[in-house]
Amino acid sequence: MKIFPFQAIYPEMKLVASSDSFIKSVKNQYSKYKEKGFFKRSSVDALYVHEIIKNGRHYKGIVASADLEDYKEEKILIHEKTLAYKRQITMELILDREAIIKPILVAYDNTKAIDNLVNKIVKNQKPHFQVKLEDSGIEHRFYQISDGNQMQKLINQFAKIEEAYLADGHHRRAVFLNLQKSGKLTSLETNRKSLLTAFFPFSELDIHDFNRVVDVFDLMSPTRFIVELTKYFKIKILKSPAKPSSKFEIVVYINGEWILLKWKKEVLNQYKKQDVVLDAELLDKHVFNEILGIKDVKQTDKIKYIEGVKEEEVVINLVNSDFKKAAFFIYPVHKEELKKVAQQKLSLPPKSTWFEPRLKNGLISEEL
Repeated sequence: MKIFPFQAIYPEMKLVASSDSFIKSVKNQYSKYKEKGFFKRSSVDALYVHEIIKNGRHYKGIVASADLEDYKEEKILIHEKTLAYKRQITMELILDREAIIKPILVAYDNTKAIDNLVNKIVKNQKPHFQVKLEDSGIEHRFYQISDGNQMQKLINQFAKIEEAYLADGHHRRAVFLNLQKSGKLTSLETNRKSLLTAFFPFSELDIHDFNRVVDVFDLMSPTRFIVELTKYFKIKILKSPAKPSSKFEIVVYINGEWILLKWKKEVLNQYKKQDVVLDAELLDKHVFNEILGIKDVKQTDKIKYIEGVKEEEVVINLVNSDFKKAAFFIYPVHKEELKKVAQQKLSLPPKSTWFEPRLKNGLISEEL
């Protein structure tokens, strides 16, 4: 990977009355906030360690401007297809702001040398700036790396990384490459060749499940639905709420009952030749498509996706408030599955992964 130092834009927190409100509104109000003096500009080009403290755990990564060639040549591999309408919205926002206000999140396999450099910086330096969110208590600290020797060591170590994986930001990546190709990032003064990116090792990221709440009973009766499920699953009634404990298990909450579903061998045997078989993929095909008749899970309004970090009560309340709904809890995708899908230039089903910790809009930005 080729990384570059950059001139960071970051919030003047003395002017921010509520960090939560600021982060929620900056996506659409960046230009206004900038005009009103809510942002500071770093006086030097630098790299940054981004430390996120959540529930006592310290997650650490490097924020840099990454070479667009690494994105174009797919040294940074993708695992998700983009949607045209989302690309359009993203393009309009980027052109309006003339800035990237949240780094793309990229995961890579740990190297001891980078880990040691990052830990040394966090141990020996004070944060250049930091933001604490009121509601969650999550803290974001940014340590500036402007010393030429330190920067070069990190640049040299990242140059040894041959492959990385895009975790969050597929639409921003696609839009940025299109803008560069069309010449929108080129002027008399500059020819943009890099993109704001946060590199976190896999050990500093958690991959959570993404669960589904589906309008089942306006499509068929509860009795018929259970009968249809028996074609694909072994079924067991659970005595208490639970989530899947392993791959190829799905837990359904339906009509006040918790049901464990295990894919039958004859179903799994259909996919023997695939390197990666995902529960979300099987669920989309056999349950949502073949049983419920939902042909395109990307376009339907029958499915609502709930990130796995949310409390079970959130999902339960959605189902209990509408007798037509059922909830499907899926086992999380493993990092090796994500890597194989990306390496084979395939795509995960929609809403397959939820990465933690989350990067936030407006905390560190780079102007175009």
